[in-house]
Amino acid sequence: SSSHLFWTYEKDKGLTSFNKNYSDAIFDLYGKKVTIKEGLKTRPQPVKKELLSFWDEKYNEALSGQQVEFITSRTNKNGNRIVREVFLNPIYDENNNVNEVSGIAHDITEKTLAEEQLKESLKEKEVLLKEVHHRVKNNLQVISSILNLQSSYVTEESTLNILRESQNRIKSMAFIHESLYQTNDFSQINFSEYVVSLSQNLVHSYEVFDNFVNLNLQVKDVSLNLDQSIPCGLLINELISNALKYAFPKNKKGTITIDLFEKDKMVFLNIKDDGVGLPENIDYRDTGTLGLQLVITLTEQLGGKIELDNTKGANYSLTFKKD
Repeated sequence: SSSHLFWTYEKDKGLTSFNKNYSDAIFDLYGKKVTIKEGLKTRPQPVKKELLSFWDEKYNEALSGQQVEFITSRTNKNGNRIVREVFLNPIYDENNNVNEVSGIAHDITEKTLAEEQLKESLKEKEVLLKEVHHRVKNNLQVISSILNLQSSYVTEESTLNILRESQNRIKSMAFIHESLYQTNDFSQINFSEYVVSLSQNLVHSYEVFDNFVNLNLQVKDVSLNLDQSIPCGLLINELISNALKYAFPKNKKGTITIDLFEKDKMVFLNIKDDGVGLPENIDYRDTGTLGLQLVITLTEQLGGKIELDNTKGANYSLTFKKD
């Protein structure tokens, strides 16, 4: 009454016993009834030589004392695909020798097809997500290009700076979506690579700084999800931009150092420069500048804590819990 296929196989005699399901399965595959007399010495025909070799190899493994598990996928005489999970176990005699093998198999066709459909559906969704992130990145780049074109009609320095800062903020978000487009894991972003690309891009965007500002990147492997990557990326954008704008007046040479690592599910980010530092009368937590206001807001969004050491340049230390 079992739905499984049962049979026994002896090295010299071939098939020595089987249940009705086994017999029906052989007939379904090859259109021939199998009997004890014929056994597997006279295999049902037509059977491909590579299939006979496959079963001989599996039986020999079991006859050597191994427990053998494998999955077969065959097409029956009606053209339908049949997938079965097969278990071959050695049978020991009173002298602890193996002369016979027991076989058990059960149909997993529906399960296998469902898994394959699920994988295909998941693959389609991954392609769709990649395309979404790619288009978001492209749209952000279009906005950045529009701001760049707009800046060519602006002569006032303060307005140009506002447009440039807006461009950099948009680019920092575009980098995130570009990272997601290039990855196979949409739950995590390689934030370390992102920090390197973002910081280098920022220095290049302020063209004059290429010659006298050195980037010291001490970045360990850190992965973040999208919800944390975007605010953290924007925060980094603001702190590096502030350093480039204010830390090195009159083209003074200097270094911006970025430390990034994680420990015990906590992310540690340190951005410091060896420039002139913030004026003593400025409270970075309560200032009228948009950049520092964004830094405080983004820190709160991350549920983190930020501190400033202003003794030897501006040294910002951010910590937050990784989701």
